[in-house]
Amino acid sequence: QVDCFIAASDAIRQMLIADGIAPERTATVHEGIDVAHVQAAPLVNVHEAFWLPHGAPVVGNVAALVPHKGQRHLIEAARLVVREIPDARFVILGEGELREHLERQVRDYHLEKHVLLPGFRPDVLGCMKGFDLFAMSSVTEGLGTSLLDAMACARPIVATRAGGIPEIVEEGVTGVLVSPRDHAAMARELVR
Repeated sequence: QVDCFIAASDAIRQMLIADGIAPERTATVHEGIDVAHVQAAPLVNVHEAFWLPHGAPVVGNVAALVPHKGQRHLIEAARLVVREIPDARFVILGEGELREHLERQVRDYHLEKHVLLPGFRPDVLGCMKGFDLFAMSSVTEGLGTSLLDAMACARPIVATRAGGIPEIVEEGVTGVLVSPRDHAAMARELVR
């Protein structure tokens, strides 16, 4: 009964076609954000807000704490990054079913001082403006609107090549892309 399926990315459109939807019954309309709204958000001093050492480089991530967002791989990358940059801090904003698992992973790696999971924050855009880098560790992703927010906040990007992410992050121009689940590659790019 559907005349046209509108996909938020070409990656989703290709999934629809692979599932048997005729290509002519599909269209891609990339998601967008209100750039003026993002730019109007007041900057949050993340060092003060999260009690981080002054001058410590901060890598941020904003996503639901669910398997396909891949934060466990980001924590694996953090483990490698802090070996080279001991002052590095990672702030993972969001809530979800994996909170306890991720907190346990942080404890198991003795990264309590380096990786924070402060949960949901209403001032997430202001926090993004305070990050030195934005990392997206998704294993699968429709498009990744938090990447659009980070770009509107003029944050450097390290992200995975999952789903529609390469449609918005141009390799070497608007960010750096690594393979999903490749925490060693993500760590190398975050350090670089």
